[in-house]
Amino acid sequence: MYSMEKSCQNIALVNFVEQYITARAILREALKATGRVYLSHREDDHFFQLPHQAQQVVVDGILNWSNTILEFVAQGGDHKNTKNLVRYYLSRMSLIAPLGFIDEIQNGDIVEIYGDDSKRLFFNPELFDYSSYAPDVMFSQQWWDLYHRDGAVSLKIHEYAIDMFVGRITAPFKPDLPICDVKETKSKGLYTSRIEMKCMSPVKVGEKVVGVACLEKLTLLSGELLGHTHSLS
Repeated sequence: MYSMEKSCQNIALVNFVEQYITARAILREALKATGRVYLSHREDDHFFQLPHQAQQVVVDGILNWSNTILEFVAQGGDHKNTKNLVRYYLSRMSLIAPLGFIDEIQNGDIVEIYGDDSKRLFFNPELFDYSSYAPDVMFSQQWWDLYHRDGAVSLKIHEYAIDMFVGRITAPFKPDLPICDVKETKSKGLYTSRIEMKCMSPVKVGEKVVGVACLEKLTLLSGELLGHTHSLS
């Protein structure tokens, strides 16, 4: 009985590894479509230390992101047109964000959408230019576990998110947050960026809030050239 159970676990592990390899290959194509390249020599990949359920979340996250980018570009979309890309993602996933949020988006802005578990569901490709994290990390860990910033700012962001999920905040708004510096805590590059939170908004499926969208302006302050993505231009 033990050997059969162990054998099933090994088969499941092999299956997840194969899925992950496939997802990374598709991710490379998506990055290439945006003028970026995935640097596979990095060694901060923690996928294989995750439990199987978390591994599936990572694979699904990478595939959803990559396929969104590839489909958008294949249909003639300009990946630098952040507003149209976000519209496409929301439509593809049957999500709703208020027009008041969409209208605020400008090219060069960073848009991140987080689920109710505080993990990323989506971001526009430009975020890779400010990050030295591996994609599996970006899709599998809560935002507060990836970056260091002023504790009062993090607490306020968390409170805003709760207010949106419970319905106290129902429309896009400019959060009362100072421009602050954020530093990666677990990456090889340990990039530091300055972030301005321009707008936040609930994201819904029907009438249910399932996520939070953040519109940000980032400025890279420091970081070694160790990131996963470099511009091909």
